[in-house]
Amino acid sequence: MASASMPVLAAPSPWSTPHPSPPPTFTTPLLPFPPPEDVVPCVTRLTDIYSPEDITHQTARWNALYARFRALYDRPVTFVTRAPGRVNIIGEHIDYSWFPVLPMALSQDVLVAVSVVLPNDPVDDSRIILSNVQSTKYPTRVFNTQDFCDPYFDVPRNLDSGSEMDWSSYVLAGLKGALTFAKLLASHSKPLPTIRILVDGEIPPCAGLSASSALVCSVLLAILAATTSGSIEKSLLVNSAVISERALGVNSGGMDQAASVFGVRGHTLLVDFRPLVSAKPVRVLDTVPPLCFILANSLVVTPSRAITGPDRYNVRVVEAVLAAEVLARKYGVGRLEIRDGFGGTLRGFYDKVCEKEGWVMGDQAGEERAVQEVLRRIRETFTKDRYTLEEVAEMLGQTKEHTIKKYMTRFPIRAHYLKLRDRSVHVIEESFRVKCFSALLSSSTNHLPNLGPVESERYFQALGDLMNASHQSCTQLFECSCPEVDELTAIARRYGASGSRITGTGWGGFTISIVRADMVQNVISGLKSDYYGRRFPGLKTEQLERAVIAIGPANGTVLAKIDAADL
Repeated sequence: MASASMPVLAAPSPWSTPHPSPPPTFTTPLLPFPPPEDVVPCVTRLTDIYSPEDITHQTARWNALYARFRALYDRPVTFVTRAPGRVNIIGEHIDYSWFPVLPMALSQDVLVAVSVVLPNDPVDDSRIILSNVQSTKYPTRVFNTQDFCDPYFDVPRNLDSGSEMDWSSYVLAGLKGALTFAKLLASHSKPLPTIRILVDGEIPPCAGLSASSALVCSVLLAILAATTSGSIEKSLLVNSAVISERALGVNSGGMDQAASVFGVRGHTLLVDFRPLVSAKPVRVLDTVPPLCFILANSLVVTPSRAITGPDRYNVRVVEAVLAAEVLARKYGVGRLEIRDGFGGTLRGFYDKVCEKEGWVMGDQAGEERAVQEVLRRIRETFTKDRYTLEEVAEMLGQTKEHTIKKYMTRFPIRAHYLKLRDRSVHVIEESFRVKCFSALLSSSTNHLPNLGPVESERYFQALGDLMNASHQSCTQLFECSCPEVDELTAIARRYGASGSRITGTGWGGFTISIVRADMVQNVISGLKSDYYGRRFPGLKTEQLERAVIAIGPANGTVLAKIDAADL
């Protein structure tokens, strides 16, 4: 659908939304505690990781992991690294344009149990043995440490015949990132030792909750813990994880890794990518009734981004980059800052326009004027629904061959045409929705300890409207949804959700809905009957319980040194 049929701003701004607190600004939220240090915490208790509601389940799970490790390797666990999945509340497909996003970490996570074999130990065989709790689905792999003396090794995609990415490739990507990072810290690093690894993941794969990113983050942290001394900075871990995934051909923006590493229980995260990756915790407001989130799995499984990237994810990245470059050239704003050696960004163009016009950001007039003006320029520039590569190259003043070499060789691309208008309109409007959403949270957190019933209802609706507009844009402009996901969001709203949208990479996977606590069971029951009962009548009870769940923000990545007797 052409973007011209969409409203310029598809959701109310926070300044026009009825709200009991003073008008919000886009400043850093005032937190009731200092932001967490930029160091991955080393914990000695499960209560340092999980909420009281999760402790019983997680205690049993960790005990089983330790027992399985001992039975498999006849050795105790040296340490466990833990990285959670994430869900993006709002801000879809804008991280690689350098615009802020608002995700949160999940309690579902990937655990990597490790035993580091010391030199002169009889078991010291210079091998890395990699096993998985789900051994039938993810077979054991064995590697020689000598193969990784050069940290710039190529990560193999397929160890067996077949088109699917082998699970060990994500582990090797994390290993490569860790060794590259450790090489930069040569004075603090040690040679890669003999290691035994057992992985246990609770995040549904290929469902948009960043299971692969959590695995890469957890492995990367594990190898760093085994080969370096001293603390590990969260920001460096995030950047290393982003680079690691690029070894798999995924042009990641950094949101998944930042949410996994920086997660704080009870808080969403306002993740920014300029000048460096950072995450500011924003407390989820105490409303009456409480505000809740529901995750629902469409059960439409799409292959990983490493497999479908050339047709979907990577194409969207290239479309956003090309749109920014064309706009910058047409409006003479100067050379855009290059993201990771790849190309300019729409945020770069947005900021350049604001700078050139002398607009001051942070207030209603400045922000709305900037958004409207940038959208006007996008629509004036891209008058067609789609463009051929030859047409885009002409707009850039370069040859088709040069365009391919510059933008389409580092990451694989398969596309017959490019939709520059719709993609860039989505990015700009979605970035504004993130500002609106986070401003509502920040304003209310700053000025009121809680909201009464009437104010809460208005608050729910304002947030819900933004989420609904986000999903509409993902469906119509960015085209990353699917009929099953659209149906899930409609059912959730019908049964009482204030807002519901797709979350994650898209083309299947999960939806996230914002729901009043007193409507949670009604929404879950409606989803089970109208969606799963009709489309998947054969689901077992335990499968159904995992498919739709109420969630809250959880803690992020940790290094755990917990003795088996202390679990």
